[in-house]
Amino acid sequence: MLMSRPLGWFWLLAIALLAWNVIGLIALLYDPVIGLGDVSKLAPEQQAIYASRPAIAFYGFVLATVAGTAGVIALLLRRHVALWLFIASAIGLVLQNAWLFGDPANLTAEVLGFQALIAGSIALEIWLALTAKKRRWSR
Repeated sequence: MLMSRPLGWFWLLAIALLAWNVIGLIALLYDPVIGLGDVSKLAPEQQAIYASRPAIAFYGFVLATVAGTAGVIALLLRRHVALWLFIASAIGLVLQNAWLFGDPANLTAEVLGFQALIAGSIALEIWLALTAKKRRWSR
């Protein structure tokens, strides 16, 4: 099967998504540092959320971030596996945030807005991977 050449917007969007995922990796690497004493610098409601976060939420964060970054790299390399990595990233996001929805006190507008932004970026990644497959931009 011959591959078509992706349009310019594909590359721009994929690079923007890579930058977004690299920011996520930086946040992931900084997360253990927060546990070493920087929690006191957070707002009180953020301190409470951080203190009550279960371990599965951190592992979900790892899965979402690493799979998302690997997915964008695979997308830039024009590989079909990107779709599966983005699906794994979505599963990681669910694992990361499921506990938040158990306590309405955690659901501030800031938390909901940021999680919606992350979910939207994953949806965009999945759409871009499906578009690349449909238009034969990936193999």
